[in-house]
Amino acid sequence: MQHVRTIRLTPVDMKSIDLAIAYIDQNYRSKISAEHLSIEVNLPKEKLQAGFQKKTNLTVHQYVIQIRIERAKELLINTNSPLKSIASRIGFVDQSYFCKVFKRLADTSPIEFRLQQVG
Repeated sequence: MQHVRTIRLTPVDMKSIDLAIAYIDQNYRSKISAEHLSIEVNLPKEKLQAGFQKKTNLTVHQYVIQIRIERAKELLINTNSPLKSIASRIGFVDQSYFCKVFKRLADTSPIEFRLQQVG
C-alpha cells in the first residue's frame, strides 16, 4: 500500500496561491507551467499544485485553459475577429486545437457560441 504524503499549506502559502492566480489572470496568453509558476511565486511546485487544487478545484493547466476560454467568449461576443485571430490572442498556437478545447469546455463550437449570442 502506497503512503500518500499530506502537504501542509500555511496562510503564507495560500497568499502565494492568490499571487499565482493573479499572475495567470494577467499572463494567460503566455505559456504557463506549474514549474514556471512555482518559480514566479516562490513556492515549491508540490505546494503550488496542492494549494491550487484546494483553492480552485483545478490544476494549474486546467485553470489557464479555463481563463483562456472565458476570454475567448468575451472576444466572440464583442468582436468580429476571425477564430484564428482569437485563438492566437488568447494563447493558442493552433486554431483547430482552440476549437476542440472550446467545444469541450463550452459544450458548443466557437462559431455556434457566437451565433447564439447574436440571436
